[in-house]
Amino acid sequence: MKELMLDLSPLKAGGPLGLVLAARVLALLCIGLTSVAVVVQVYERTGSSAQVGMVSLVLAAGLLLGFLAGGVLADRRDRKALILVGSTWAVVTFAVLAVNAAADRPSLWVVYVVGALFGFTEGVAETAMTAVLPALVAEEHIPATGALVTVTTTTGAIAGPMLGGVLIAGPGLAFTFALAAGGTAVTTLLLTRLGPMPPGGEGSDSVGETTADQAELDGASDQEAVDKPQVGALASLKEGFGFIGGNRVIAAVLVVDLCVAVLATPNALFPEIAETRLGGGPELVGLLTTAPMIGAALASLTSGWTGRTRNHWRVLCAAIATWGAACIGFGLSPFLGLGLVFLAIGGIADTVSEIMRRTLLMTHTPDALQGRVSSLWLAQAMTAPALGGVLAGLASSEFGPAAAVAGGGAACLLALAVVATVYRQLWLNTGQSKTPIPEDGELADLDNRDATSSARGLLAG
Repeated sequence: MKELMLDLSPLKAGGPLGLVLAARVLALLCIGLTSVAVVVQVYERTGSSAQVGMVSLVLAAGLLLGFLAGGVLADRRDRKALILVGSTWAVVTFAVLAVNAAADRPSLWVVYVVGALFGFTEGVAETAMTAVLPALVAEEHIPATGALVTVTTTTGAIAGPMLGGVLIAGPGLAFTFALAAGGTAVTTLLLTRLGPMPPGGEGSDSVGETTADQAELDGASDQEAVDKPQVGALASLKEGFGFIGGNRVIAAVLVVDLCVAVLATPNALFPEIAETRLGGGPELVGLLTTAPMIGAALASLTSGWTGRTRNHWRVLCAAIATWGAACIGFGLSPFLGLGLVFLAIGGIADTVSEIMRRTLLMTHTPDALQGRVSSLWLAQAMTAPALGGVLAGLASSEFGPAAAVAGGGAACLLALAVVATVYRQLWLNTGQSKTPIPEDGELADLDNRDATSSARGLLAG
C-alpha cells in the first residue's frame, strides 16, 4: 500500500514547486466554476448541445493561437511573466462574465468574445507553466511530478464543477463568475512570489530567488539553443515540428492523444443527457462532470507505481482502451448510478494516461524545446476535445446522446488499434530511454544522444 501512495518526494526536495502547485489548484478551481457556468448559461439560452460545443470551439480557437504563440515565447522569454499575463487576464474575463450574467438579457456574443480572448492568454500561460515544470525537479522526480500535477488538476476539477453546480442552482450564474474572478486574483498574487523563470533551466530554485550561474550548468549547446531570438516565429515552430517528426515516441503520444480527444469526448452532451435521459438540472450536470474527476483523484492518490513502471507506452495504450470502454458503458447505461461508475472508471484511465503522457514528453524533450513541444501537445489536448464536442453534438442530433457517446467510445478503440499497429515498435520500449528506432535529421540525432539523460542535463536546477 505504501508503494501505491502518491509520491511526495518532489515536494520534499524543496524549491518553488509547492507554491506553483498550490496556485494551480486554486486557478483550476476557478476555471472549473466558470466552465460549468458557461455550459449551463449557453444551454439555457439556446437549448442546443451544438451551441455548447460551438462555444467550446471558439475557446479552443483562442487556445490554439495562444499555444502556438506561447510555445515560441516560452522558449525565449521569462516564463513567469507569461504565466502572470494569463492569470491577470483571467481575472478580467471572469469579472466581465459576471457582469454579463447579472444583466437582464445576458449577451451570448460577450461569452464568445471574452472566451476567445481568454483562450489566447490562457494558452500562452499554460504553455509556459508546462514548460517550466520539468526544470523545477530532478530527472528521477519527473514521473512523480507528473502525478502531482495531475493531482492538482483533478483536485481543482473535482471541486470546481461540483461547487459550480451548487452555486448556479443557488446564488446563480453571476455570483459563480464573480467568485471565480476573486479566486483567480488570489492566484495571481501567489504567483508574484516566484522568482524569474527564463528558459534553459536558469530560473529560480526557490521562491523569490534566482540562480545566477545556472545557465553555465546546462552546457554551451543548450544555452545556444535558447539564445536564438533572431529566428522567426515560423522557423521556431518549424524546428519544434521537426523535432516531433523525428522522435517516434513523442509523435506516437501526440497521435494517440488526438484520436481520443476527437472521438471520445462526452462532456458536451452532459446538459442534454442530464435533461432528456436523467431528468435533472444544473446540479446533475455538475455531478456528471465531477464523476470522472473522482476517479481521477483515486488514480492520482494511488499513483506511486507510475514512477516505477518501465512500460510507459503499454500502460498508456491500456489506459486509453479503458477510457474508450468506459464511454461505451456510460452511453449504454440505463440509469444514473451505473453511468457515474463508468465515468469514474474513465477518470481513472484518463489520469493514468495523462501521467504516462507527461512522463514520456518530459523525459524525451530537451529544455530548449520544452515550450514548443508543450505548446503542440496542449494545443491538441485542449482544443481537440472542443472539436470532439462539436462532432458529439452533431452525432447526438442525428442518433441521440446515448448512441453518440457509445459510438465515440467504439471509434476510440478502433483508432487505438490502428495507432498501436503503426507504432508497434514502441511496445519493445521497457525503460525511460527513447525506443531504439533509427531516426533521420539533426533533431533526431539530438534525441538519440540525449535519450537517457535529457532531463538530467537539461533540467538541472
